[in-house]
Amino acid sequence: MLAIAGPTAAGKSALAHAVALELGGEIVVADPFQRYRGLEIAADSPTEEARREVPYHCVGDLRLDESSTASDFADHAHRAIDACMHADRVPVVSGGTGLYMRAALSELDFPASAERQDGDWAEGLAAQDLDAAVRALQEKDPEAAARIDRKNPRRVARALAIAAAGERPRASAALWSRKTRHPTLLVVVTRPREVLDGLIATRIQRELDDGLVAELEAALDTPGVSREAMQIIGAKEVAALCDGSLQLSELPERLAARTRRLSRKQLTWLKKSREDLAIDLGEAPATDALGQVLDVWHQERGVI
Repeated sequence: MLAIAGPTAAGKSALAHAVALELGGEIVVADPFQRYRGLEIAADSPTEEARREVPYHCVGDLRLDESSTASDFADHAHRAIDACMHADRVPVVSGGTGLYMRAALSELDFPASAERQDGDWAEGLAAQDLDAAVRALQEKDPEAAARIDRKNPRRVARALAIAAAGERPRASAALWSRKTRHPTLLVVVTRPREVLDGLIATRIQRELDDGLVAELEAALDTPGVSREAMQIIGAKEVAALCDGSLQLSELPERLAARTRRLSRKQLTWLKKSREDLAIDLGEAPATDALGQVLDVWHQERGVI
């Protein structure tokens, strides 16, 4: 199977689509937010036209009031991947979220407690008082607190839930293990930072033109909307826009700044990951790398 990873706006989705078209494959999207119906613009989900051309999995399968967890995603992704391979089609996993990529590709051990009461308590605390959640994590697991992204409520909540239950991730849950469920060609696409920043700005403006604010206002007003869904970039900013603490003129740069920070974090985890083929796209369209990916794919499969 194929996996195509890269930072936000680098072009991995376009390249994955082109590869799947060429190989008769199907795409498994490793992104927690593209699973939600009602966040299509904010999550940059595949268009209806794209989904008519190529089958997509783990896209639009959740309501806004449902929770999205990595363990639940792994179950869905593994079923989709195995069905593709059984039908002699090529699964193409595409995404920029490290945990979800590894969850799709590998067998990870997810502590059950993080999905039960400890998870509910930790998520509630992180949502209401992130500093208090970090302090609680420091008391229960100083090592986890030292390495966690303290500005990320979801990660703090998950680490706190595990610590509260007295559990530690087992060695087999290491995210950067080379072991995958099936033989996998891992392609990593990057771009120079200034190019990536320009593409991020372009994407933000496109999303705003397409109705991002109205989409997120509707999501925020959805009865019982889940905390997981509202972690998406833009939800907090649109909420601030609605309560008057953020001006409309400030919105594009605020969204771009958060997206740039996300892309830096993605690049950090990509450096830790194994890669079989690294492609710096420069300023070129992502689909220009199609031939290079196919050449390596056929070589790996022993096709001359």
